[in-house]
Amino acid sequence: MKFSLLKVDNPQKLIKLSKNKVSFLKKEDDVSLFHFNKFNNGLYHAVFNINDEYQIGTKKLGKQYNYPYSSLVNFFFTLESNFALVEYVNRKYQDEVINSVNNKTKAKIKKSVLDNSSIIKLIKNLGGSIKKFEYTNEADELLSQDFITKEEIYEIADSCTIDRALLLIDSQNVSFANNGDISVDNSDEVFLINFTKRIISTIE
Repeated sequence: MKFSLLKVDNPQKLIKLSKNKVSFLKKEDDVSLFHFNKFNNGLYHAVFNINDEYQIGTKKLGKQYNYPYSSLVNFFFTLESNFALVEYVNRKYQDEVINSVNNKTKAKIKKSVLDNSSIIKLIKNLGGSIKKFEYTNEADELLSQDFITKEEIYEIADSCTIDRALLLIDSQNVSFANNGDISVDNSDEVFLINFTKRIISTIE
């Protein structure tokens, strides 16, 4: 599952999402809360429904048919961290979810990035092996190494900009990039819940 990293001014405000009525029926709102729950590890999970429609037509006749369409977007947060994760389906849907959360909770949420320090902290705390490591050197060259050691990464980080790291943890992939893009293997739900919480808690 692909995510974007978000910075939250006051995570306590996000609990207001639990007071919003969950709707399983078709609504006219562009964005509505479809599901909300809290896992045993303290991770909160909200699912937003995005109403959209396919438009079909021809160049000469123009738009002819509209077909209703909806997409679900996941949102994860904790009350202890000023960071949250929103699923990336496309930029438009993601921006609509962020605006909806801001309006419903009066929190101030914006997209965030990862600097070298944050990426090093994630590598240290998440464990596993570094499957692929990408960085930019002082000559502005993009370089890549496979199965690099953590000691080598620490040395590189002193003089280079880390662009992306792909970790192999318990046979599952976790990746994060300096633009705030984060990906967690969702083939195992327990792994997804566990490492989503660990990532949010570690970045703080």
